[in-house]
Formats: sequence, C-alpha cells, structure tokens
Amino acid sequence: MKFKLFLPVALSATLLFLNACSNDEIKDEQPKEAVLIPLVTVENVTEKDFKHEITIQGSVDSDKDALINAEASGVIKTIHVKEGQKVSKGQSLITIDSQVLQSTIEEVENSLELATYMFNKQQKLMDEGVGVEFDFETAKNNKIALEKKIKTMRSQRGKTVVKAPFSGYIENIVVSEGEMAAPQIPLLRVVDNKNINIEASISENLLSSIKVGTEIELVVPSLNDTVLIAKVTYTGKYIDPVNRTFKIRIDLKNNTLLIPNQLVKVHMTDFKADKALVINSEAILQDTDNNTFVYVLAKKMGGHFGVKKVYIEVIKRYKGEAMITGNIQEGEQVIIRGAKGITEADKVDVL
Repeated sequence: MKFKLFLPVALSATLLFLNACSNDEIKDEQPKEAVLIPLVTVENVTEKDFKHEITIQGSVDSDKDALINAEASGVIKTIHVKEGQKVSKGQSLITIDSQVLQSTIEEVENSLELATYMFNKQQKLMDEGVGVEFDFETAKNNKIALEKKIKTMRSQRGKTVVKAPFSGYIENIVVSEGEMAAPQIPLLRVVDNKNINIEASISENLLSSIKVGTEIELVVPSLNDTVLIAKVTYTGKYIDPVNRTFKIRIDLKNNTLLIPNQLVKVHMTDFKADKALVINSEAILQDTDNNTFVYVLAKKMGGHFGVKKVYIEVIKRYKGEAMITGNIQEGEQVIIRGAKGITEADKVDVL
C-alpha cells in the first residue's frame, strides 16, 4: 500500500526533470541575434581651386530716359512723331499753337520800328547839338524795352515747338492733337538705351571685396537667363544706415538687350583660394560642444571599414561644397550619407 501512495510523486518529479531538460535544449538551439552593419556613402577629399559667389538683384537704368513736359501753354497743334520712332537730338516732336503769341510779336515788332525811328531822330538832333537830353533818353529807353520784350516773346514762341533733348526712341505719347498743353504736363517719353547702367546694393561686409574693376556676371531672367560679363565701374562712398549697404554701378556701352527698369541678377566672386581642400558639405557634422567634424573611413578590418572622427574648420561653403582645414588629406574618403547615426566604435560598409 505504501508503494502505491509514493508512485505518483516520483513520476511527477521525473516528468518535471525531463521538461526542464527539453526547454534548455530549445534555448540552446535558438540562433544568436545578427549584428547590423551600417551602410554609408563616401566621397573623396579633393584639392582644387575654390571660390565663393554672392547673388544680388540689380535694376537697369539709363541716363537718357526723359519724360518731356510742355514749357508753354496752348493747344497741341501737331504731333510730328509716332511711338517707336527713332529721333535725333533737336528734332521737332510736338508743335503747340502759337498764333496768339505770333500776333502779339508782330504788334511789338511794329512798335519797335517806331521806337527805333524816334531814337534815330533824337540821336541826330543830339549830334547836331540841338537835341534835348530828356527826349533822347526817353526814346532810347523805349527802344531798349521793346527789344527786350520782343526777344522774350520770341523765346516763348520757340518753346511752343517741343524738341528731342537727345537722340533715341519715342517710348510713348500721352497727349493727342487738340488737347491743351501747359507747363509741368507730360507730353511724351524719349529713351536711349545705347549706354545704360545697372545699380545694386551690397552689404557693407563686402566693402573690402568689391572694387572698381571687379568682374561680375549678369544674369537676365526675362531673357531666358542670358549671361553678360562686365566689370564694376563705381562703388558707393556712403553706407545706408538703415540696411547697412552701399551702392555699386556697372556701366554697359553699346547695349542692344537691356531696357530701363529691367531686373538683373548680379553674380560676383567675394572669395577665392587656390589649391584648397574641398569636401561635400553634407559630410560636415557638429557635436554638442559645437565642434565641427567629419567621419573618415579607416582601414578595413574583418571585412568592414573602421571609422575615424576628424575635427575640421570650415572656411567657406558654396553650392554644396566646403573649403576646410584640419588633420585631413587629399584622397581620404569622408562619409556623406549615414554619418549621423554612427560612432568611432562602429564598423561600416560602403554602399
């Protein structure tokens, strides 16, 4: 009877022992977790000429862009030109009716003839010694006054003919025949684009970099990004206290493309260096202390590359490249993509 009572207990212990052994075998058979090797892309450190450029917006202007106003009042009698027409300096553009003024001039001319006659009579009497000085002076002053008056009126009559101040083209005519003209009222615009200039505002930080003669590149967006090469012809002598900029001007002669108020992109080189160490800007990282560094591929170990952290100084960046200095040499490979997630303790593979 005692044997029957202890048999289930012994059997249970045996089963627990076998189950434990089975679980240990399963654990031993599970594979170990694989170590992932980061994939990175690299580019070589190169030694080449490096330059940094700036781009600012400029505007085309012309010294010969004139809005012509009337100098005399009157009805516009004749418009001698059409829009787009080429004109020469001194050519008649518009004639203002001067009939009333002409009639007045003729009256004064008649009065002048009489005054001249009276003066000549008094002069003859004075020469003969029988003239009266008061009558002589009166005749003389009357003659001089009429001469001045007629000279002024003839000058006014000349202003009724509006002439071109310089050779150029008629841009637009803003009046019509029969309308009233008066001083300060615009009549038409004359433009000459043969010699133009481009003005732009430059940051005062570049005052030492931009000189007269500095070569610049002009890009004209409205002409399918046409590129013109020119030189700075003037640099400003005054800093704007509001935006801290100074003016530059580029003069262009024998122009056939640009027109006043056209926008132009001005490209100029403000820094350049020969045989500089240059890397891809994407490789540059910063640590928590704001130190700048890159990761460089080290020797291959166990089928994978090692990683070396190299501190650098960035001199200039431009168009995805950076000029640097530091303990790095031409031909070394810096890590571009994948650099942010690694450390010097990692092994990497190059994609």
